[in-house]
Amino acid sequence: MSAQRIHQIQVNFSPEEDRLQLRINTQGKTEFRFWLTRRFVKRLWPGLHQAMEGQTRMETDTPLDPAARAAILSFMHEQAISETDFSTQFQDTPSEMPLGPLPVLVTRARIEPMERGGYRVCLHPQERYGIEVAMDAKLMHSFCKLLTDAVDKADWDLSLPFSSVKSVTTDMGGPYIPTDGTHTLN
Repeated sequence: MSAQRIHQIQVNFSPEEDRLQLRINTQGKTEFRFWLTRRFVKRLWPGLHQAMEGQTRMETDTPLDPAARAAILSFMHEQAISETDFSTQFQDTPSEMPLGPLPVLVTRARIEPMERGGYRVCLHPQERYGIEVAMDAKLMHSFCKLLTDAVDKADWDLSLPFSSVKSVTTDMGGPYIPTDGTHTLN
């Protein structure tokens, strides 16, 4: 599948499945749906957090002690969240669903730095192909906020940094990220 620009991302908790549903829409109205289990999120979070910390190292030229790095990371997170539009409703009219209409269970992930900055977050099921999402710092922080908000709603007794950030909900059943079209989905 060719690269497509991301239009929206949504993460909701499904009490019936006891899983998070991740939905990604492209500008071409292609939608990908995934299930994220508690175990998977617990294993994914350290990589996401490390990627966000990596962004703080790129922003400063001098080595920082852990407290200073945490303060900068918190500031960057709050700034990214404040610049993200969480109020626009998630568009629920896909024209194509390459992985099918039912969410696919994600069992493998990879987070890798990209040459021009940002990270590639790769999400794959056990036996099928998945997606690779290019995320700049703003999208990474916004995605992490959606994840922490959904984990808080799930009541999984799973502590993730930034989980105290106020949750933003929509009329469509949960928070999501509409992007400005500058992020690529492969």
